[in-house]
Amino acid sequence: MLAKNHNYGTAALLSIFTLALGTAGQVQSASLNPTFSLDANIELDTDAVDDGPGSTEYTQGGRVEANLRGEIRSERYFVRGKGTLILAKDSDTHTDDMWIQFGEQRWDLQFGRFEAIDLFPKGKDTLIVHAGGAPVYEANLVRGRVGTDGGQIALHLNGNSSFGFELATLFGDDNDDGTNEDAVTGVRPVLTFSGDGFSARLGYEFQNVDLESGDEIDQQGVGGGVSFALGEALVNLNAAWLDNDNDDFEVTTFGANLVYGRFGLGLIHSETDNDAGADPEVTTTYAAYTLPLFDIDNASVTFAVSGSTADNVGEDDSAYGGRLRFNYTF
Repeated sequence: MLAKNHNYGTAALLSIFTLALGTAGQVQSASLNPTFSLDANIELDTDAVDDGPGSTEYTQGGRVEANLRGEIRSERYFVRGKGTLILAKDSDTHTDDMWIQFGEQRWDLQFGRFEAIDLFPKGKDTLIVHAGGAPVYEANLVRGRVGTDGGQIALHLNGNSSFGFELATLFGDDNDDGTNEDAVTGVRPVLTFSGDGFSARLGYEFQNVDLESGDEIDQQGVGGGVSFALGEALVNLNAAWLDNDNDDFEVTTFGANLVYGRFGLGLIHSETDNDAGADPEVTTTYAAYTLPLFDIDNASVTFAVSGSTADNVGEDDSAYGGRLRFNYTF
């Protein structure tokens, strides 16, 4: 079970801060090579989703995404940054990514708002509809993109071999119930391997959030998988396990998907083991196919479908949906 203190997470943060302070003044100003790029794209979705008797909904949503990237290098060190602005169709405007990263080939530190390594890649997941509200765990509690008042720091180690290591941390992540902003809320170490046509990943995460009400959220999980080439296709096989100490349940989720050119197909199965009450299960399939729009570069249309069935969830034990997505990069 997860310990009721933040000693492990605090030690990880202190180690990262020590490394950052110890190397901040080492970058030389000579022979700098700056680069800068700006790009944007628009994505528009038109959906039809039926997740219960007589509950078919027809909706349209989308966003404009603008990305700014910059990097500067000396002979040994680099500093890079990225900012992503989202202009949503519902008039919401927010920042998706906003981070700075610095270091060298063997190590670097990343501060800001970003996503850590994906332990459960879903391939061409244009639309995924899960039935019945059954839990699905994808080893992403501490992956990142925290709320307004949250912070993230990640350490990356890259040796001369095919192995890599990431230690991602979250702190002060805001929550609907409010949190103690001084508490470390998550730590997520991940080990990766990359070979010729094959890669693997394995990670552990724990989340400990102190709520202003005096309650706590205690969760820990493990996730991992492999990706490999199968002819001209890419196959991802994933597995993840979650232990929720507060509500006394465990979630085990498996995923498999394939991407072949413009086509993608995937399957997700999740089982919940409750100490008391029913044990929900959900199985979801999804597929998508992308075509160029009028043979115009950087413009596409994607047709996506998803279907899901669930057990021990009540009446709403099935869900189906379709999505038409237009994308244009400019």
